[in-house]
Amino acid sequence: MKKAIILLLCASMLGTVGCLEKKKPESKPKTIYYDENGNPIANPPAKDGETQPPVPTEPTTPPPTAPEGTFDVDVVRQNIYIKGQLIDLPKKLEDFPVGWTYTLYDRKEYNLEEGSGLAKMYYCGEEMGTVMLEDCYDGKEEESTAYSISTHEENSNIYGITPHVSTVDDVKAHIGEPDEEFNNERPFEHSFRYGISEGEDEKGILRANMLSVSFDEDGVVDLVSVYYSRK
Repeated sequence: MKKAIILLLCASMLGTVGCLEKKKPESKPKTIYYDENGNPIANPPAKDGETQPPVPTEPTTPPPTAPEGTFDVDVVRQNIYIKGQLIDLPKKLEDFPVGWTYTLYDRKEYNLEEGSGLAKMYYCGEEMGTVMLEDCYDGKEEESTAYSISTHEENSNIYGITPHVSTVDDVKAHIGEPDEEFNNERPFEHSFRYGISEGEDEKGILRANMLSVSFDEDGVVDLVSVYYSRK
């Protein structure tokens, strides 16, 4: 089975992070500096007489929304809240805001093609989730682009769909009926797919503009994933 399909199924059934815990990722540490109020800043604290870049703030323009009951992947990909931090996809690793760092998984250990990758993301040292990468090459990892992220944390959400809180009915009311529904008893699987998937390209990148929502046996969301990588 193709690697991208394995990763997709893994994220849907177990959560991307849990699936990858068998081996520790390669470490790429990055120093984070803080101001006197504990906020992350780009450079070391300023000395007397020096100026310091301003501390990043919440965007003054809120991300876009779609009419209730409709799905728009371009809206969804801009409404990703991971433990209170707003991000959008796709995004180069080097373009993540101040305070974000990452560690890379070893490509050979996970049978990933040159040009694809996986990275575990952190914010101020706190683990935030795992992203799938494209344009990921040795020595140029910071230029890699994150195109997918999954969350199973109840203090995170993707376009308001919150693990351990949102229900089947909540999801349908918010973004409509799914394009695909998977429902199996053994092993248990109940999931919705919204959007388009073209499968894997020659570099092992899953080309999809898609939202995947998985539910537990009580019909409550246990994992939500977004992908944005169609050319």
